[in-house]
Amino acid sequence: MITRKTRRGIVLLVILTAVSFWAGRKQDIDEQHPVSGLDPKLNYVLRDFELQFFDENGKATVNLSAPLLRNDPAMELGTIEKPVFKLVQPGTVWNLTSDSATVTADKEHVHLSGKVNILRHEPLTGNLAELNTEEVQIEVSPQTASTDKPVSIFDGHNQLDAIGLDLDMKTNTFMLKQQVEATYAVN
Repeated sequence: MITRKTRRGIVLLVILTAVSFWAGRKQDIDEQHPVSGLDPKLNYVLRDFELQFFDENGKATVNLSAPLLRNDPAMELGTIEKPVFKLVQPGTVWNLTSDSATVTADKEHVHLSGKVNILRHEPLTGNLAELNTEEVQIEVSPQTASTDKPVSIFDGHNQLDAIGLDLDMKTNTFMLKQQVEATYAVN
């Protein structure tokens, strides 16, 4: 038979265990809030990072990952090695990669250089278009891109080659500037 003193000790031990579990669980549940508004006047380096940008409704629109980002406050310029951008729009996903990129302090101008690859994918239709060039200037807010370098575009069937390109990612339209050569597949 358990004595009254032992019973009280067991009850007290159960209560202390429950309080300890509750206190420990409450600390684990506390949300971590993302860091926003990094001061562009700071000199910093990010390694193996991923940045997520959201629209006014909280929906993810742009994802940027890369092995290295350096911020130079004197030049007001960020440099990124081997960036991978993913831009999600209704019905279209844009994947942009390059050897390097520079981003202005206001984050409105991105310059991709080296081996630049832009892949446009429409998940509902399966349509793909791949663009390759050496250099692209991106204007972030209007979602436009341009280059004066040689460009090659392949959509799985047709091949377009030109010097220079203006691309509007919102409307999925582009204009080739000069020396355009096209090879169309016959259906």
